[in-house]
Amino acid sequence: MIELVDLIRLVRAVLARRAALEEGIARGYAEALGRLPPRPGPEIAAELPSGMLEALTVAGLLRDDAVDRHYLELMPAQLAAQLRGRGPEERLFAARLDLRRLPRLREGLERLFALVASANLPCARTLGASTPGQLISAHPTFGELYASCHFGHSMPMLYAYPGDLTDDAWRGRSPDQLIDARYVGPLVHELSHLHPVDPDLVPAPANLHEALAAWIGSEAWPQQVFPAPGGEDALPGAPWFAALGGFLALRIGATEAVRAQAGALDLRDAVGASCAAALRCYGWLTFLETGAPHLLSDAFAPGRWWKLVDLHRDPALARRFEAEHVEPLLREVPAPGVPLKAAWDAALDAIPWPELPAWRDAPDVDDEALALRAACALCVRTERSGRSFRTSRAAPPGPLVLDMRACELRAPWPGPDAVGAPANIPYPPALCAAQARAGRQHVDLPGPRA
Repeated sequence: MIELVDLIRLVRAVLARRAALEEGIARGYAEALGRLPPRPGPEIAAELPSGMLEALTVAGLLRDDAVDRHYLELMPAQLAAQLRGRGPEERLFAARLDLRRLPRLREGLERLFALVASANLPCARTLGASTPGQLISAHPTFGELYASCHFGHSMPMLYAYPGDLTDDAWRGRSPDQLIDARYVGPLVHELSHLHPVDPDLVPAPANLHEALAAWIGSEAWPQQVFPAPGGEDALPGAPWFAALGGFLALRIGATEAVRAQAGALDLRDAVGASCAAALRCYGWLTFLETGAPHLLSDAFAPGRWWKLVDLHRDPALARRFEAEHVEPLLREVPAPGVPLKAAWDAALDAIPWPELPAWRDAPDVDDEALALRAACALCVRTERSGRSFRTSRAAPPGPLVLDMRACELRAPWPGPDAVGAPANIPYPPALCAAQARAGRQHVDLPGPRA
């Protein structure tokens, strides 16, 4: 049992660490602004969102301040350049928004607001306004709109770095034209992190929060994972994050998944306390092993996360996994370098899908939707374009192949794309079981229709 004096020391350490992080990001952003020739722009108080503050607090207690420079100096400096700098970012972030001239953005926002409202959530609380029009009225420039998002006071916007904003990217277009062609997907994604109703209930680990944002965003704006022909606003690697968010929605319900993302539903109530604990532990393994500053891991292996969620529907499997993997991790913090991730991965890989509850589920329309997402994912590729990336549709050099027992859809691409997205993605077990019961071992599937 933990002694009272040890508990007091722990509480003091947590509070001191949180205070240092809050002071650190404010100082990092202020110092970055001081190094710029600033322009008018959003006047923000730099701060870490609640989930990130919790994660970095834990990271500091476990591994000292190894991640601090990344999150308290480098990221705020890039954010300052976007919101207030006079570099390549200025033309985009200073652009004024008028939804009458941005039909794709207007549609994306309308669909996102409708999705959030359908989950019985207050858009004014979770999205920052009751309607898209009110959101743009309150935040009339691109920079102000981004600053209103979940990460807009702490992290730079992805896909809006100087390398993304070269003359080749603009191609002679106006800010309105570039925003409506290139930034609807990214903006809808950023807004899909949602502002929490209860900051203590933001989904954790970071993988789940990002996965739910990818799924919610692509439900509202499918082109962020499967672009229109010639489309520019798909997000590199997003289908693999969305696959995890989609499976969680399949397990707990779409409405519940949106509410969990908004901190209006405790994930422990949705999937069970032991499952929630295992997911948190799994998300920390790479950091505990390597101390890497990026707190996202396994973006391109959602199938293992599927198994970790699903095995907790079987009490015997859950108890065994908890005893062998979760409890030892909770009892003692391992030394750096201990191959935790490999051990957990091997344990999950060793559980055949036919032994998991999802294999026995009756397939429904949600399984079909997840299957279509998988097929679409393998018909999209990201390529490097100068110092940026471009994600577009691409026909695989052969049919998609479904491995029923592995619950995996594969494409005959020669290898991962430019951001590491693999040529395989998990496929709904209930649909695979139905094919297996029909006596099939592998199935060739056509790619998705236009």
